[in-house]
Amino acid sequence: MSVKENAKNVDTWLRGLFIVIFGVIFYVLYFVIWVLVVFQFLTKVVTGNLNDNLGQLSESLTSYAFQRLLYITFQSEERPFPFSPWPKGDKTALPEPEEEKNEDSGSE
Repeated sequence: MSVKENAKNVDTWLRGLFIVIFGVIFYVLYFVIWVLVVFQFLTKVVTGNLNDNLGQLSESLTSYAFQRLLYITFQSEERPFPFSPWPKGDKTALPEPEEEKNEDSGSE
């Protein structure tokens, strides 16, 4: 296909529009996630425990943000919510965290 034909492709322009919209929404999500991070940290400092509801919300929002990033970077053709179901916050879609190293396991 020539550049002229590519420029007339409606699907390409529609994807460009979605990239802009989803990109803006991603930055809003980024801000909301940081608010949750700060609140979760303060909860841990004050109570010594994490808030389970905030943890679930954070997991869901980070999965949603990841879904958006996959779409806008052309790693996925599936449009994120509201064009597909809300992600369940499945940790399997995210990289596995490294196991914490036990400081007591060192030689004494």
